[in-house]
Amino acid sequence: PLLKKGIGIHHGGLLPILKEIVEILFSEGLIKALFATETFAIGINMPAKTVVFTNTRKWDGKDFRWVTSGEYIQMSGRAGRRGKDDRGIVIQMMDEKMEPSVCKGILYGDPDPLNSSYRISYNMLLNLMRVEDVDPEYLLRASFHQFQQESEAPALEIQADGLQAQAEAIVIGEGSKEEDDQVDEYYQLNQQLLINEGKMLKVTRKPQYVIPFVQSPGRMLECAIDGENYGWGVLISYKKKAGTGSAGAAGKMARENAPGLDHTIDVLLPCFDRHFDEGKAGDDAKEEDASNIGLLWRGSSQHCRAVKADDDEKLITHRVFTVGLSDIQDLSAVRLHIPQDIHPEHARKNVGKSVKEVKRRFPEGVPVLEPVKDLGIKSEDYKKLQDRSNTLKDRLASHTLSTDVEEKDRLKMVLAYGKRLDLLEQSKVIRNEARACQGMVMRDELKKMKRVL
Repeated sequence: PLLKKGIGIHHGGLLPILKEIVEILFSEGLIKALFATETFAIGINMPAKTVVFTNTRKWDGKDFRWVTSGEYIQMSGRAGRRGKDDRGIVIQMMDEKMEPSVCKGILYGDPDPLNSSYRISYNMLLNLMRVEDVDPEYLLRASFHQFQQESEAPALEIQADGLQAQAEAIVIGEGSKEEDDQVDEYYQLNQQLLINEGKMLKVTRKPQYVIPFVQSPGRMLECAIDGENYGWGVLISYKKKAGTGSAGAAGKMARENAPGLDHTIDVLLPCFDRHFDEGKAGDDAKEEDASNIGLLWRGSSQHCRAVKADDDEKLITHRVFTVGLSDIQDLSAVRLHIPQDIHPEHARKNVGKSVKEVKRRFPEGVPVLEPVKDLGIKSEDYKKLQDRSNTLKDRLASHTLSTDVEEKDRLKMVLAYGKRLDLLEQSKVIRNEARACQGMVMRDELKKMKRVL
């Protein structure tokens, strides 16, 4: 009935014969209005007098997203029939607010990149091997895939050279060879100590040692989330995940290799909302949010960071973070009295004041539970790690940088040396990537297929 009135529908869900009928009728000018998806506009050369976008978002199988620049240019380019219209008309219907940057990206953005999806197959290889004087390797070298890969190499080489130049520009101390050697020795010792302490921490955070001390709320814990140390907080609650005894031998092995994943702990930690960092929000928005900041009681590393020395005291809050046993850096021997309901702002502030008072009373550091004496770790492996840690600490303490250089200058030199090594390592990785780009694509796959055939 719709086709008789000059109205057509075209989308991927129609039968092929129905789609072909619609396409023929449209090309003959018998359809006056066609409702179609981008498949019709992009894949088939069917120009129209007017193109109407009923929406600026589309479903891509996972979520609704904005139409890309390439899709918009291709579909709007169908407006205007050659030899019939002096201009094409494009109508964009807006049913929601759009930021200027999004609009600019759709209208003036770069087209979608053209990437080769060329892959060698057994069928293609058999056909090539049946033809005389045809080399499959030559075909791969002449492919667009090979061209794209080789074209990336010069840019990668330039990037690697830039990183290497940055690394060489970093001066350690006075820049002498002797000083570089001393810093290198100190840095390597310090790295060994960090690795050793990481192994020790992995042992001390096993459930059998930690769980007896986190059953009751109020204990002070030092936590590091995603590599960022949030300092001392207070234990709110401990939970064991349900259903963790399943999956048989495989599940048991996974739990042994990653201890602590079955257990979650809620800890009240001081934090600073990333929303208030410079450039994240306007001044008016910051003032409005600052007045309501106490209403937020749940925190996460995605939205909150650790407190820095220069942060505004009014914007520092205490929020409840959910962490695992591996996130605990230290367990304190101190336990605080906390209110049953920790959600109100004043309750969390009072707990924060109690933590500050503990720090004031122990200026040399909050007392912590000893791994051997208090946690009851009697493993021989742990004792070996502890002895190695003590040896490394003694060597660092007696090192020339520790005895002859002030702590501030020593830290600056070590950080600069670490940055230099990181830049050189990045340069090496990118250079290897550039070297790989210059080789033949799919060489290993071709060899394996030839061996099979």
